Amino acid sequence: MTEPVAGPPVGKIFPRNLTARADHVVRGNPAASRPESGVDNCYPGLEFDQRNLDKAFFPGLTFEFHRPDGAVLRRVDATGIAAERGLTDADLPLHLWAVCGRTTVDQTEADIPTFSCANLGGLDVWRLVHDLMPGRIAILLGPAPGISSPGADVVNGSLNGFRRGDRSVVQRDPDGTVLAVLVADRARYLDPEGVIDPEVYLPGELTRSLCAPWQYDFRDCGCFYWAASKPDVVTSADGQIPYVNFQRGDRTAVPPPADLPTEAGRREQELDYAEMLHAWNDLAVVLGGRETAGVAPPPPPGPTVGELARQEVLDELNYLATVEHALSVEYLFAHYSLDAPRLLPDDADEHTRRVHAAATEVYSIAVDEMRHLRWVNEALALLGQPPNVGRAERIHRQLDRPFQLEPLTPAQLDWFIEVERPSQGTASGVDGMYVQLLTTIDARPDLFPERDRLVHLIKLIIDEGGEHFRRFGLVKGHLAGLAPESYLRTLRVAPADALTEGLADLSDQNYALLLNALQATFALGDRAGGQLLEQARRAMFSLHETNHLLAARGVRPRFELPVPVTLPVPVADHAAGIRRAQETVAELGGAPERRLVLQHGAAHEALLAELQAAGAGTIAAGGTIAPPAQPPPPRTQG
Repeated sequence: MTEPVAGPPVGKIFPRNLTARADHVVRGNPAASRPESGVDNCYPGLEFDQRNLDKAFFPGLTFEFHRPDGAVLRRVDATGIAAERGLTDADLPLHLWAVCGRTTVDQTEADIPTFSCANLGGLDVWRLVHDLMPGRIAILLGPAPGISSPGADVVNGSLNGFRRGDRSVVQRDPDGTVLAVLVADRARYLDPEGVIDPEVYLPGELTRSLCAPWQYDFRDCGCFYWAASKPDVVTSADGQIPYVNFQRGDRTAVPPPADLPTEAGRREQELDYAEMLHAWNDLAVVLGGRETAGVAPPPPPGPTVGELARQEVLDELNYLATVEHALSVEYLFAHYSLDAPRLLPDDADEHTRRVHAAATEVYSIAVDEMRHLRWVNEALALLGQPPNVGRAERIHRQLDRPFQLEPLTPAQLDWFIEVERPSQGTASGVDGMYVQLLTTIDARPDLFPERDRLVHLIKLIIDEGGEHFRRFGLVKGHLAGLAPESYLRTLRVAPADALTEGLADLSDQNYALLLNALQATFALGDRAGGQLLEQARRAMFSLHETNHLLAARGVRPRFELPVPVTLPVPVADHAAGIRRAQETVAELGGAPERRLVLQHGAAHEALLAELQAAGAGTIAAGGTIAPPAQPPPPRTQG
């Protein structure tokens, strides 16, 4: 008896291009050089970048993924469902908020997933888009960058419902805000012969983002990227110039010139592309953060601070956690003090562009400090300590200064630069505090069996501190020649009306919610599975956007610490406070305020739900979010 002939198994891979279908060796380029045979890591040595194929994944639309704030819609063609529903280039910019489509062959129509673009950078969104299989898909477009969007939460019903019903809708609010749900078949890039559509992809578009020879990449890649052999913070050979440009072209000057704080100035010092190709071997060997003319290591450093006991390391890490919190808030407040729009309009004048560039740098550094707070708490967890999200009242050691919220005046900027100044020892800045810890932990594996992981975390913080010093120098360059009164906002302490009082209350509620979310996720560690940390990131974006509205109305964000609370988290108090503030802002505000409440509402509810689950017995009690009563006293250096 013969077996019945069955059809091809579901999900079987069939050859699609001419090379794969041939039953003999094809003359010409090898199969790996054909675009459809490439791999997706997009690194040097490949013939094209597959990320550029997916920019036209939806018929009639062209997206850009090479962005930190999500995928942006760049072009609307005259044909396609978007044009039929009235979308044009005049509606841009629009951003990708959510995508719904089949990603595996075994998904049923009812189970096809929807992917939110909230909290995702552009290349993370691309990974989702790239996984979409041929067939019907739905996308959601909105006015705000996808990374800070509410995702699919604004859709009335499920995005899959629109996809299954083949319903495309473009909604225009009276203030011009556009929301669009569009449904079509996922674009196919190849014809039956495996040729890429020349009407969609112009010459050069598929290779535009590939790296050139490594010398080009070595010159262009920013600090702490792939080139592990590229020093980022370098001192001159004699130790007299603490920060020199490692890639400078003129190596005859003794001592070498100090590195310049502006991007243009640094470029003028450096080898250009052609010189880097031919003279890269003229670059100095760097050992211990210092240039040397030979390959022998420099003499060992002189006497430094003595090693710390294990308890002293614990005390110092607990204190540094509060310092990272304090600096992050100070930097955020300085960012809000700059009179710059949150999103730069295309028609902005030169003054606005310079102030916006400065504000963007300061905000990015503040976000880094929040990451440092996370890393310090990871170090505390490795050492068996409870989390610490307290805020320092003073920054001790060689820098002795109270925590204070000040606008970004020239004097305040100079102090920020001093705080972040790179240190090769323990004599200056926050960097020096970490150097002392690193020296102790690295030298005493008997005291610190967690040494390998701890050294890695502390080195990350030290390295980023050097980058912050450079970037604050860029801020100074952006603001050079501008009068402070031309770029600083005048911020009142007291809210002027009920709406700004509501926004201030919402800001404080967001701040408290963020701290409790961080406290909970640090306490859970790996058991949190990243869920609470993701929700905490959303809370930070909610705080940031609320504070922007508040500062734009001339009122200072308060950053008031909540009253001391211990775990489990009092979720009911947070929920009541958040909802009360949201109702006030929505009732009294205009379109921007109502949109803020709408976008953040779902994120708040998700975070409250996560905190409720975390506080229901999964977190051990201990630790507070109140500032420490008395930070550890400064030690005498010697």
